[in-house]
Amino acid sequence: MVKENILAKSLKFVLKDNLLDILYWPVWWYTTGLKKALGQMKTTILQGNNELALTLWIKNLFVPMFAQYDWRGRIISFFMRLVNIIIRALIFLFWIIFSLIVFLFWLSLPIFLIFQVLYNLNLFGKLW
Repeated sequence: MVKENILAKSLKFVLKDNLLDILYWPVWWYTTGLKKALGQMKTTILQGNNELALTLWIKNLFVPMFAQYDWRGRIISFFMRLVNIIIRALIFLFWIIFSLIVFLFWLSLPIFLIFQVLYNLNLFGKLW
């Protein structure tokens, strides 16, 4: 039985496995990782909709509150729900914008990191 020495196994591990992982990382980031990030952003937006119950408020816009079925109760209920829907829609819009900003930050992070590494190693030299 042929046994490899520890140095050969260590070099194989370092050069093959770790180097290939480092080279594969950008590919993973913009393929599988992008798919997972989009799924997470979708989950975050749906969670925001569930927590704000915006669709529920819209669905019940014309339903009188507190079983006040007279015309005054209907008018007050309509305007109270309308104000509530407008406020919740604005909060939900900020929620979506924040999710999009986080996603775009996640998307641009590898490019920024690679640029910073190259810049700090002075590989840009006289360009700047």
